[in-house]
Amino acid sequence: MPSLRDRFQRWPRPWRRAVGIVVALYALYLLAGNLYLNTPLFDASTNRQPHKFTMQTGPAVTLFPGEVIAWNVRMRGQANRTVYVFHADRAHARIALLALFRREVRLPWLHATGVSAEVETSDTPIPPPPRGNQGWTLRFDAITSNSIRSARLGKLLIAGKGRGKVGFLKQLKGGPSELFPSEAGFTDAVVSYDGVQVFNGAQLDAQFQFPRHYRDQAPGLRKLGITAARLQLKANSVALKIDTSAPHVDIGSGPSAARVEADIRLASGALQPGSRAVWRLPLLAGVGATDRGMLALQLDVAQDIRVQARLPRDEKTGSELHADLRIAGRSVPFEQPAQLLPRLSGQVRGRWKFESLNWIAELFVRKPWFQLEGGGLVEADLRLAQGRLSAGSTLDIPRVEAVAQVFDTRLAGVAKAHGRIDDAATAQAHLDVSIPTFKAAPRDAPRQLLLDGRDLQLAMHGDAELARLSDTLKAQLRFSDARVPDLTAYNRYLPGNNVRLLGGRGSLTGDVALNASGEVGNGHATLRGQGAHLALAGVQMRGDAELQATLQRADFKNKFFDLGGTRIRLRNMRVGDEGADANWWGDLQVGAGTIQAEAPFQVDADAALRLRDIAPLLAVFAQRADYPRWVLGLLDSGELDATGRVRWRKQQVLIDDLHAENARLSLRARLALNDAQRRGDLYLRWGVLGAGIELDGKQRQWHLAGAREWYDARPALLPAVSKTK
Repeated sequence: MPSLRDRFQRWPRPWRRAVGIVVALYALYLLAGNLYLNTPLFDASTNRQPHKFTMQTGPAVTLFPGEVIAWNVRMRGQANRTVYVFHADRAHARIALLALFRREVRLPWLHATGVSAEVETSDTPIPPPPRGNQGWTLRFDAITSNSIRSARLGKLLIAGKGRGKVGFLKQLKGGPSELFPSEAGFTDAVVSYDGVQVFNGAQLDAQFQFPRHYRDQAPGLRKLGITAARLQLKANSVALKIDTSAPHVDIGSGPSAARVEADIRLASGALQPGSRAVWRLPLLAGVGATDRGMLALQLDVAQDIRVQARLPRDEKTGSELHADLRIAGRSVPFEQPAQLLPRLSGQVRGRWKFESLNWIAELFVRKPWFQLEGGGLVEADLRLAQGRLSAGSTLDIPRVEAVAQVFDTRLAGVAKAHGRIDDAATAQAHLDVSIPTFKAAPRDAPRQLLLDGRDLQLAMHGDAELARLSDTLKAQLRFSDARVPDLTAYNRYLPGNNVRLLGGRGSLTGDVALNASGEVGNGHATLRGQGAHLALAGVQMRGDAELQATLQRADFKNKFFDLGGTRIRLRNMRVGDEGADANWWGDLQVGAGTIQAEAPFQVDADAALRLRDIAPLLAVFAQRADYPRWVLGLLDSGELDATGRVRWRKQQVLIDDLHAENARLSLRARLALNDAQRRGDLYLRWGVLGAGIELDGKQRQWHLAGAREWYDARPALLPAVSKTK
């Protein structure tokens, strides 16, 4: 029998040459292809943009053109904020070579073994390219595996015996993408979230796909709006343990005989009729994670979405929960879950001791100016109709630590709260917080006591529509005669050193209106000082003082506040260090007054005054012994009415156009106070006698002849105000 070689030699020469060429080309392919797969050439060609895509493999082999087998394959990619990582012990793929000529990398099939997958979010996004159609196309018709070990999506981890088939198309450089009909499943799987086991013995099946589209048509979560998916789950549910006895809440799980079953379908962003889920969850919560019973959760979808929850009453703790809620329609706003609120109707009734109650405060306020710190018992009966809380709804918190921060002041105490919905035409939600005893301190100096008071009332109300509650909230904070143990604590609110509180005690009464951000819109506060020791422009005064501060209007955007109507009353005052008379008094009424709190800080006010006499003003300009005898005789000239203008900056107080009159005397003055430095002009007239004093620091110059002309020629300290203004 002729040998194979003899047979080959009998072939026509052209045939032998063709076979030789084919064999040589095949040998060249084996050499070149395997060298390429197992040298840095492969990494250099596949990892050109490592911030977007990297791929590493162990040994790899190709035996036929377009067919590759690789071991220990790892791929990492990032699109915008989404990072995906795949690992396979072995991958076997077929590459359609002819498709390369039309700028398409097509894999008709790819089979992988020992697969794990991870999808997470990156803090550093990669901006997507603009829409385009010029890039290469990646087409993977069928990626299959019968040995998926695990899949992780953020903090959610599924580990078990998995299988899957996925196909997709993506055109690079801003082109469209498509997810072909795909499926994945696990048997005997363990499902955990953030390290805490949720299900075990799970049988999970999922199908999913979405049509071809450009990224700008459905970016991010909007992609779920064009996705068709189905999830089927049957699993054992673990017992949930929430132990609050430690400094930090400890969340864990334990064995149980409870079950979870779900069959949920999604199409065009809406749950499909017939979708259903039932989850029975043993719950152990509180200090020591005591048994609270079996929490039953149920989801049913027909024309609407219905969610039910039930936890039977626990006799030891009194905890219970009954909820039956309906969401009109079946669409799910994945991007803006708050859009579900206007579609929500039903009832939630329960009693539970929460370890943190601040979520209740967050329902009402936009910024954390009002907080419920720590835990407490909540008793609630909430009724909703189309996203609005209905009349008859109640919320009670018997005891909780409450904190309100107003004007950089922290008011805190043990409170009780009662919430209700009124029966007005446009229903309003009310939350009334009562603090029997409270203390107030500066926010940045919590150990410095400003107030020690009783019976603080904080009444909040807003639209009963949940979506608008925090936007429409208004609040009223009231307290009366809170004790002020030391008036000097309030010097922190007085700029510069021209006005200082040197001692004394007192009381404070306040009534202010606030918005949802904790900004004061209007209100008034009365600070009374008994035995107050004051320093005004360097003049020592002792006695009783009362500040009736009125806030007419507040513009927090421009940091502008209207203080018109504010009053200051001084009684039983001893003026000067050596003054023996302790009966001096004075009243100041602000007609038009504003605070510009944005730098540079500035207070402007037009004031009307009534004074027992002019002694304090004379003390600013000169010592008692420096005045002529006829001036000293004016000290008992009787009460005076005065007007003037004031501008108070951080280190400076300017007083101008000060006019004081009574039947015996006339006075004109202007004064600039720069902490320790004083300068100004004073004119006094008594009958035909007149005198002027020019003050510059410690230097004084008297003007007796032509005093009025001298005063009128002196420059004003504040710009003139037009009559029309």
